[in-house]
Amino acid sequence: MPRKISRKGLVKKLDKVFSIFIRTRNAKEELVRCVTCKSPLPKHWKEVDAGHFVSRRHYATRWNLQNVHVQCKSCNGFHAGQNYLMGKYIDKTYGEGTADELITMSRQIKKFTDQDLKDLIDQYS
Repeated sequence: MPRKISRKGLVKKLDKVFSIFIRTRNAKEELVRCVTCKSPLPKHWKEVDAGHFVSRRHYATRWNLQNVHVQCKSCNGFHAGQNYLMGKYIDKTYGEGTADELITMSRQIKKFTDQDLKDLIDQYS
């Protein structure tokens, strides 16, 4: 009988498969560009981050497709996610006010069951 994965383990696994999904969803020949700095040279999807507009600590938006996009390590890490530019990108891509909606959504309490997490893992794998 397989061991039951802990809740912490499920979150970690979901973070991993979601990150890969985000970094590969718009890849062309495995190459992507940062959505905030629009780096002139595309990078391999393994060399970039899945950058969150609203912090990952907010579970209501942690795995939201509109909240997470490809960012180079410089923008995501050294420049604190370039939040202003990320917000502009989100509004341009999904419609004016979407960034504000994500901020509002992040303030809501969202409880995920273990089954919810497993379903999301299956969805993004």
